[in-house]
Amino acid sequence: MRISLRKHPLCPKSLGSQKQRSVFIMGRNFADQQVINLSSVRQEKIEEKRRAYERVVFQSSFGVYTYMEATGLNAIELIDISEGGMQFQTPQRSNLSLNVGDTIPVRLYFANDHFISVDVKVVRSFTAVEDGRAIHRYGCLMDKSMSSYGAFFHFVQFITKCAEHGHKDDKHLRVYY
Repeated sequence: MRISLRKHPLCPKSLGSQKQRSVFIMGRNFADQQVINLSSVRQEKIEEKRRAYERVVFQSSFGVYTYMEATGLNAIELIDISEGGMQFQTPQRSNLSLNVGDTIPVRLYFANDHFISVDVKVVRSFTAVEDGRAIHRYGCLMDKSMSSYGAFFHFVQFITKCAEHGHKDDKHLRVYY
């Protein structure tokens, strides 16, 4: 039985240009076969397993805030959301400064004075520069034991289906005043 990795979907296309050498194993010549470094494939699989849920890139007109006694209501920009967590960012100059391990309430306002809230625990925190501005990004896990988690769960399922089946309207949307 002969196995060729050249046609394998995980085999990089650049392998054909690598120098060939004779390799004999148990009397068989494997010179026409390729050796693949699986570390990059392994790293991709690790990243896939790290995320228990698919994350949906989230851009909306909902108001998303967190409330802290010391700083009050702070606007945050939700980057993505999944059934298990979310990623959000704030400007570097924001009053909101969080550390890994902090637990905060995140409020999703669906009207001017009505919101649902779920506690999230910060598991990743870093500063980045995006479009020439410094931002703080936070990766968080949701507290699934809260009674409001069910609403967030269904909200995430809804926007996932919208992302799956929705269409972008570039021509027909008009606002008349």
